[in-house]
Amino acid sequence: MKIAITGGAGFVGSHLAKAYLDAGHDVFVIDSLATGSRHAIDPRARFYQEDVRDRKLQHLLQCERPDIVSHHATQQHEPGTADHTLTDADVHVRGLINVLDSCVSASVKRIVFASGGNSMYGPVDASQLPINEESALYPRSVQDISKVAGEWYVRYYTQQYGLTHTIFRYADIYGESDSIYAHHPLSYFIRMLMEQKRAIIYGTGNELQDHIFIDDIIQANLLMLKNPMRAENTTMHISSGHGYSLNQLYHMAAMVEESDIEPIYLGSPYLKSPSIILDNTRARHILGWQPHTSLSEGVRLAVAHMLPQKEVQPQLARVHTSPIMLAAEVTLTRA
Repeated sequence: MKIAITGGAGFVGSHLAKAYLDAGHDVFVIDSLATGSRHAIDPRARFYQEDVRDRKLQHLLQCERPDIVSHHATQQHEPGTADHTLTDADVHVRGLINVLDSCVSASVKRIVFASGGNSMYGPVDASQLPINEESALYPRSVQDISKVAGEWYVRYYTQQYGLTHTIFRYADIYGESDSIYAHHPLSYFIRMLMEQKRAIIYGTGNELQDHIFIDDIIQANLLMLKNPMRAENTTMHISSGHGYSLNQLYHMAAMVEESDIEPIYLGSPYLKSPSIILDNTRARHILGWQPHTSLSEGVRLAVAHMLPQKEVQPQLARVHTSPIMLAAEVTLTRA
């Protein structure tokens, strides 16, 4: 099967490319390298350095004629950047529409759309957790607003042009190895502990969120290829189905690194993020999928993934963070 991966030089996209290639598929990667890394792309994959907003994408897909386009392109930005809202919409909405138009013109059979998870939903009572895919959406960031709009554009193209789709709403994915572009709070905690610095947690750090290891995300995508008809035109949570707080993530990382450094807690200038756990029953039934990596094992693997950078890039490390947790570097001094 021939598969195109937009955003294939990013965290999830590069892992997907390797997994698809290992499974014997023909893979090519499309990425502007605005935030992705050329070194992350598997050398077995053909690479096109193109922006998803560029009209040349239509010609590219017409020449390659992929069976599936896996759309994992995303826009990362520094918190507080003045123009990030417009840029986000330009990449995630206009870029997606260009991808969809290009798919139609190239007679692509299916698009896989990577959507959001935890931050897509509004506050719910603890008794209602975990929530399913039919729960009311309440996006709280510009990226999530774009993702919600993107889901509906994907569904519109299915109805209007017969382009089949699978929408994956991912829980927060961890297991990053590139600390420069890492955005998961666990990656931030691991880096700060490695550098003997105190992490900052805004708020109490007790709100529960759903976190899933990268390998489980990849397995869901591989199983979708084995069950294409069952996964046709569906929206699924790819999640652990369990909730963990920032405090739990921090202390598990500290335990693995054998560190007694404590985080600093500051009052949050942002709205409180509600506790969210995502029900993954639909993915279990449709794909025959289930998460295999426990949080304790995932944290150990995440630490191992970032260890090679401890000596190589400590001076370059920086992180894109969520509203709950901001990257602040407070050097620990010991008597």
